[in-house]
This record gives sequence, C-alpha cells and structure tokens, in this order.
Amino acid sequence: MITLRSICLFSVLFFTALRPCVAATPGTHIHVIVSLVDNASQGIEPVPAKIGNGDDPHSNLYWGALYGVKTFLSKADGWRKLGCEQAINDTILERCEFAWKDKLTVTADAYRGRRIDQAMLDFMQQAATPPDPATREMVVFIGHDGLMDAQNLPIIQRFPKHAMHDKQAAVLACMSDTFFARHLQAAGSKPVVTTHSFMAPEAYVLEAVARGFANQASEAELRSSAGIAYAKYQRISAKAGKSVFGANG
Repeated sequence: MITLRSICLFSVLFFTALRPCVAATPGTHIHVIVSLVDNASQGIEPVPAKIGNGDDPHSNLYWGALYGVKTFLSKADGWRKLGCEQAINDTILERCEFAWKDKLTVTADAYRGRRIDQAMLDFMQQAATPPDPATREMVVFIGHDGLMDAQNLPIIQRFPKHAMHDKQAAVLACMSDTFFARHLQAAGSKPVVTTHSFMAPEAYVLEAVARGFANQASEAELRSSAGIAYAKYQRISAKAGKSVFGANG
C-alpha cells in the first residue's frame, strides 16, 4: 500500500541521490551588468529619446533595441532565452537568463541608467569575488564608461581589492583599458577584453566574446573575436575593429 509517508521517503531519497550529480557538473557562466544608456544623467552625446531613457529597458539602446543585450541574444544563432524577471529591485529593472548550446549560461542585468555608479560598483565586486572551483566564470560590464564622468569618481574609493584569482573580466565601454584595467587587476581579476578607443558597446561584441569564452579561447583570441564582430557590424576593416580592443593581426 502506498502511503503519504512512503511517498515522502521516496522523494527525499530520490532528490538526495540527484544532488551530488548536479553539484559535480562543472559549468561555464557569464554575468553581464548592463548600465542602460541615459541621456539625462550620463556624460554622453545624446541618443534619440526613445532609446536613451535609462528608466525604460524595453526600448533602451543597450537592452531592448536591435543590438541591445536582451534583443540580440534572444535572436542570435545557437542562443536560447531561458526567461526574464522584471523589477528585481529599484536599481535592476530586468534580469534575463540565456544559454548558448550546452556550453554556457549568461545572466544579464539591466541597471537603471542614473544608477551607473551602482552598476560599476557591483561589477567590481563581482570581479573581486573568486569563482566557484567547479565553474569557469566571467563578468562583463556594458554601457557608458562612467569613470569618465567626474561625479562618479568617488565610487573608486569603494572598489574592492583582492589577491589574484581566475575570474576573467570584460568592459565594453569607451576607453575602458585606461579607466578600468588597473582597478580590475587590483581586484584580482584578469581584464581580458577592454577597449582602447571610443566604441559602441553593443551586444554583438558580447556574443562573440561569450562564444569564445565557452570554447576556452585565449585572451588574444577573445580580443580578436571582439574586433572581428565589431568590424562586421560597424562596417569597418577587420584591422580597425581589432584595434579597438588592442588586438593585433
């Protein structure tokens, strides 16, 4: 006779047996922090109002527009959108999860544009946190380079310090090698993709870097892939595209 007690006992034994298998499965994961572009609060050349409202992820240039993270990864070959959640808190307006084939998962957070200071601080805190030994992890910042704006400079005093570890980091923002690389190194992370000029931090670069990371590409290969993707969508030469990321050849 099947009783409630026997069902409960079976459930406990079944899920206990599963747990070690799940925990033992290594993963490859990227956490992307997207600071929504915001004409009103960021030191940028204004973009059209519809895509420049940092309170509206749905239409924002870096999130819901054609080459925004949510839209682009939802449609790119080999990618699946696993789900999205709105209003995580007052600062994170939306969070989406993606997967590329069976090799990689991506968590992307859309930060309110005027809270770019918090977006940068959260990015740096994640960069300073050593990865779980069972995973390969990367953290990516996308958006305006807020360290170019004087009002954001006090946030640097709150950037964490840590001994060197294995977490890789990328900053898709203008001149990010100059403004972020040394802080990432002080946080113990390795800045594998940064920029050496002004650029459009659109999601095709993220997509190329993510695929390379999933395939365990070298730092040089990641920078080259970023440059090739940038050149393709910006319609410039491969050499010019690669130069944005400090890649040679």
